[in-house]
Amino acid sequence: MSTENTPIKIIANVGIFAGRGSLPRELAEHLRSIGHEPFILGIEGEVEPWIDEYQNELFVWGKLGRFFKHLESNHIKQVIFAGGVTRPTLRFRDMDWGGVVSLSKVMAFMVGGDNSLLTGLMKLFDQHGVTVIGAHEIMPGLLTPKGLLFGRKPSKKALHNIDKAFEACKALGALDIGQAAVAVGGRVVAVEGIEGTDGMLERIASMRASGRLFEDGKHGVLVKTMKPDQDMRADLPTIGPQTIEGVIKAGLKGVAIEAGHSLLLEKETTLKIAKQAGVFVYGLESGGS
Repeated sequence: MSTENTPIKIIANVGIFAGRGSLPRELAEHLRSIGHEPFILGIEGEVEPWIDEYQNELFVWGKLGRFFKHLESNHIKQVIFAGGVTRPTLRFRDMDWGGVVSLSKVMAFMVGGDNSLLTGLMKLFDQHGVTVIGAHEIMPGLLTPKGLLFGRKPSKKALHNIDKAFEACKALGALDIGQAAVAVGGRVVAVEGIEGTDGMLERIASMRASGRLFEDGKHGVLVKTMKPDQDMRADLPTIGPQTIEGVIKAGLKGVAIEAGHSLLLEKETTLKIAKQAGVFVYGLESGGS
């Protein structure tokens, strides 16, 4: 493992198992800039058009034999999981022999939440001689630093809301459900489910528009934390421009995200949008505010 400030050594061709969002592209651009041409591995229907700027290959869920043979033939020994993907629905008719052979293992770790699924996938990669490395190990600068990153220092009421939402996040994470919560008026009013952070913020905006959320949001906050015992190599909590836009629409005052265990994407754009809206961004220590 690398330290917080030292990127991991790249020892072979690097593949990016790419989903939606800006993280896969940021990683690809960074790798290219330091002389390592990445190979983009995507699931049909999940990737974005930018991957055509790189060597890439698309796969269908269940074609595990083809997938791992492709890694081997392209000498890909390190893979980064990056971006959002829809939880797979496995159909026997879509599987190749490699998928059939691995089916019992895959089904076992699909029973749990996202952390269970990703941990199982990483073990499967390891069994095929492929090491999964974290985005933060390639780009340590993506990790959220401690303290106030932008905006005014959170008020006493906002800090109280941060503590409430932090507790909810850790409880959610222990159950492998989600990574985010919103607290307004001294109580948790929403937690992240299968819809993700953006969907949760849309619910807050809807509740406010319908009059179900009376507090004006002056001290309301979004908090995101890593799940307890989560492997940092996959699915770290992230915020980016879209997160801040969701916070603004939800009428919240700020965002607190766990420092050292979360990613801040498109940093300049994210902080610019926050500045324009008067929203604070705060790197939260692992023990809370």
